[in-house]
Amino acid sequence: MPSSQKHIEGFAVMADRESTIVVENELSLRYDLCSVRFPNTLPPLHRRCQMAEPSADNESPEPKPLAYSYWLGTFLMRGAVAPRILMDTLAFGLIAFAIVYATLYAASHFQFSYSVSARPFEVAGGVLALLLVLRLNAGYDRWWEARKLWGGIVNQSRNLAIIGLAYGPIEKDWRLHFIQWIASYPHVVRRSLRGEHKLPELEKLLRKEQIEWLLTNQHMPDAVSREIASMLAEARRKGMDGFALMEAEKQRSLLVDHLGGCERILKTPIARSGAILVRQFIFVFLITLPVALLQDFEGAVFGSMLGGNESRRIWMIPLFVMLIAYMLLALDRIGMELQNPFETQRLDFLPLDSICVTIEKNVLELLHDDDLHNYAAPAVDDVELPPDAPVGITNDNLKVNVS
Repeated sequence: MPSSQKHIEGFAVMADRESTIVVENELSLRYDLCSVRFPNTLPPLHRRCQMAEPSADNESPEPKPLAYSYWLGTFLMRGAVAPRILMDTLAFGLIAFAIVYATLYAASHFQFSYSVSARPFEVAGGVLALLLVLRLNAGYDRWWEARKLWGGIVNQSRNLAIIGLAYGPIEKDWRLHFIQWIASYPHVVRRSLRGEHKLPELEKLLRKEQIEWLLTNQHMPDAVSREIASMLAEARRKGMDGFALMEAEKQRSLLVDHLGGCERILKTPIARSGAILVRQFIFVFLITLPVALLQDFEGAVFGSMLGGNESRRIWMIPLFVMLIAYMLLALDRIGMELQNPFETQRLDFLPLDSICVTIEKNVLELLHDDDLHNYAAPAVDDVELPPDAPVGITNDNLKVNVS
């Protein structure tokens, strides 16, 4: 190996070691500065690295075995789309019955019989299936994007609370109010996305006059975000580090960004022209399908199965039309149900109430773990779902997993 290449590799290794030492020194310096300015806010490094000894009282329960039921998931009606499309399915069955009756009447009175080949319907069925898959994927993308945005709200709320307690002022009132406003933010966002202008779950977090002030705002999340920003500005005046302030403002801004993403989903429905086209296609397909089935139900296969004459075999057409209508209408309805994941009238609305309760518990736990003061804040075990929280179908409500 040439000597010049050895020198280059040696310099690269030295540079990596020096950069590692610089980063470690910088982190240690930041911790030391924070410990000097706020000696009681952070425990010693060696105590932070020690693992707590497990106790018999705090042993985690045994995990429940995974139970899966195919049959319960097949016949479960709660949370299923079947009840919402039942009447439409019956309507297409009645229409098919009328077409079959008209066919028999024309054949018996006017000796007129009409039927077409089913091959064009095979091509039309493939195109219709593609349109339904596109509609279903569009709805699921909106639902999943909304869930990811709320995952960001969870993360940013935790980060903001940690930054405030670690680098903010040591005053009891500031720390208490800062955590209370952070815990209130997801609840206010949830109410705003659902078009609700009430805040019963904030009675344990905020004072009565604060809740009344929030209700006077047309856009309540902006009011809470502005209050958090004002408290960060106050923390800066009381000695909060500039770097910590910038990071806290970044987390607060991301909270507003996630809210904006949710509002974009809420106020921008799927293109109406596409939904109308799919439903018109379904209607034409199912209305003309009985005519195509006339030939098939006059064959020898159904004659041998049913053992009857042609007039008896032909009455099976409405049942087949209803079966196909159920599948097509179910896919269309699921795509419609998923496009607004915040509305509680939808089948698969996001469990925003439990997500908000999780955030509230997490930030309150951070507050109560602070050794500086005894805070007059709700205990973590006292946090409950809002009194008007809708009950959605989840695996937790069932004895077995069906999803």
